[in-house]
Amino acid sequence: MDNIKRFKKVKEEFENLEYEDKLKLDKLSRQLVMLIENILPEKPKYAAEFQLLKFRINSAFMNENDQRIRWALDKQKTINLIDVIVEELEHFPKKAEVKELDQIHKIANSFKVFIVHGHDDGAKNEVARFVEKLGLEAVILHEQVNSGDTIIEKLEKHMDVGFAIVLYTSCDIGGVKTEPDKLKPRARQNVVFEHGLLIGKIGRANVIALVKEEVEIPNDVSGVVYETMDSKGAWKFQLAREIKASGYDIDMNKVY
Repeated sequence: MDNIKRFKKVKEEFENLEYEDKLKLDKLSRQLVMLIENILPEKPKYAAEFQLLKFRINSAFMNENDQRIRWALDKQKTINLIDVIVEELEHFPKKAEVKELDQIHKIANSFKVFIVHGHDDGAKNEVARFVEKLGLEAVILHEQVNSGDTIIEKLEKHMDVGFAIVLYTSCDIGGVKTEPDKLKPRARQNVVFEHGLLIGKIGRANVIALVKEEVEIPNDVSGVVYETMDSKGAWKFQLAREIKASGYDIDMNKVY
């Protein structure tokens, strides 16, 4: 049962609540507050508004008719409150629900793996063929149709994936300006840029960097997974394990 149906069920119970059925009122009140606190914890005002409703007037000067009027009035206010809550859930889904929709969308695209690469075609092709061996689709940017898009637009269009592999290969060299004799192998600037872009888009847990040889890697992003692309191919098992942990349905027997 989804959250909207839960609130609608409680609303129906309130609509059928008989005058002075205090036990039923107590049960429904507890259920409503429980739903608000668990489904809309960021909106305590709803529970506070409901708890201000007493369903009766504690005064010896009020007659039976006055009590019935108060009961009916607070009952209707409760129903109105639930209607507002339902309307909010329908038109302004919570972040958690949006995240759930994103997860469903991710599963729908969980056969695609985006590959970021530099000029090392050998490494790119080896990784792409391995991804395909696992029964997945390797998405390589330069193989996609341009359609007049800028590079950023093309990236955004094709990064609609659930997992990405970033290849840090020795394509450039660089170093500190004051130490020109201490240059180190580096990945292409586009590789570092796209790595950060992917982390922001699909989360760092769904991105792995394969480092080939002694390549300098960014040290200002904590928690990023870097795996050595060794010549013996041990990286393949680790890569497959990371892909599987990200939610992809793959057969680990296909690794070797």
